Amino acid sequence: MSITNNLTVGTKGVRTTWGYHVKFLVNSACHIWGNQVWNTGDLSKNNWWVALITFGEGWHNNHHAFEYSARHGLEWWQIDICWYMMVFLESIGLATNVKLPTEGNKLKRSFASTNKFK
Repeated sequence: MSITNNLTVGTKGVRTTWGYHVKFLVNSACHIWGNQVWNTGDLSKNNWWVALITFGEGWHNNHHAFEYSARHGLEWWQIDICWYMMVFLESIGLATNVKLPTEGNKLKRSFASTNKFK
């Protein structure tokens, strides 16, 4: 086997392993550590350090509150690389009908809301 084939197999294995570890990190760490901004009825939390290494997926409470949203980092300071890519794809016409939560949706999910029909 040539060195090129070894590098290709090794690179794919590392990439796949990294992908699974990051996915499981989001689904475990973001249900234990972080801040819960939205009333979702579960244990999901926003975790900034997980968001940094997962390109925005660490804003997990945002995701649970607004599952349809293309943007997980809802605040200006919440870094969301996936959202930045989505904006680029939309600007060149490769993404359409990109959904975001409205202010009304945010109000319904906030802890201050008295609306019991979420």
